[in-house]
Amino acid sequence: MGYSISNNSNNSIILCLCNDSLYLLPGGEWASNGETRDMWIQIKTVDFVRIWKVALRGRETNTQRIYRWKIKGSTDGENYTTLYEPPVPTYLGNIVQQFVIDTRDRFNHFRLFCFQAEGPNPGLSYMQLFIYSD
Repeated sequence: MGYSISNNSNNSIILCLCNDSLYLLPGGEWASNGETRDMWIQIKTVDFVRIWKVALRGRETNTQRIYRWKIKGSTDGENYTTLYEPPVPTYLGNIVQQFVIDTRDRFNHFRLFCFQAEGPNPGLSYMQLFIYSD
């Protein structure tokens, strides 16, 4: 399965595909480039896939945490469906947290929308999508 990654802060990101999962490579981080509101990171897959879980970890320093966010899916990259919305606040700090996604739909765009975070450069050090192999 192929994939691409994009974000609205124009920072480069390295991902790896392994065992039906997509994740940021160890040691890599995505930082928002000074944004603390309305930022996102997106994974686009070549095929339409159904995910059942996502694992996320904020930046290694456990500061600059994301605390208001959603996981959304899209089939066209423009119209998004909310797949998971945690209770507010659910901080993404320096510990990997897993969140179960309950959907029967397949998407090829998966976006972490970050609505509020601590400054100055919040982001992620880990993002993994768990994909059904059906």
